[in-house]
Amino acid sequence: MELKEQIGEWLKPLMEDMNLFLVDVKTGGKARVEVFADGDMGITISQCAEISRFLEKHLDGSGLVSDHYVLDVSSPGMDNPLKVPRQYKKRIGRILDLIKADGTELEAELIAADDEKIKLREIPKPEKKKKKGPKTEEKAEEPKEIELKYSEIKKAVIQIAWK
Repeated sequence: MELKEQIGEWLKPLMEDMNLFLVDVKTGGKARVEVFADGDMGITISQCAEISRFLEKHLDGSGLVSDHYVLDVSSPGMDNPLKVPRQYKKRIGRILDLIKADGTELEAELIAADDEKIKLREIPKPEKKKKKGPKTEEKAEEPKEIELKYSEIKKAVIQIAWK
């Protein structure tokens, strides 16, 4: 079993007990392991420490990592892409910068999410004015609602609003 899959298996019961979920596992060969976890109500430093101690017990002597590996356990952070459905459900009402699998980019408000798909309200881009002359009243484009399956999403990042 691959290291990432094994870590997921080890963590599954602990994460359920802690009401957390695994977002991603990144490895740098056998010398570096990064684990990203979250919860519907967030994740604390002490929860990250508990996950780290738990994993160290499983990794040490497993042969899956070198004797001198580095283990980091943290939340994914606001600037990292959303990866799992529970992250989307937690972010309903937020504005996303999204790249679809076909390369199309869009900015949209996340209005719903379930285990298979998300629903977005697209934020129309302002039209560029080309004409000079008398001002005419421009009609604002009605925002469209879009449904996307997770498989149709290449990357989705939360837009951070600075006030």
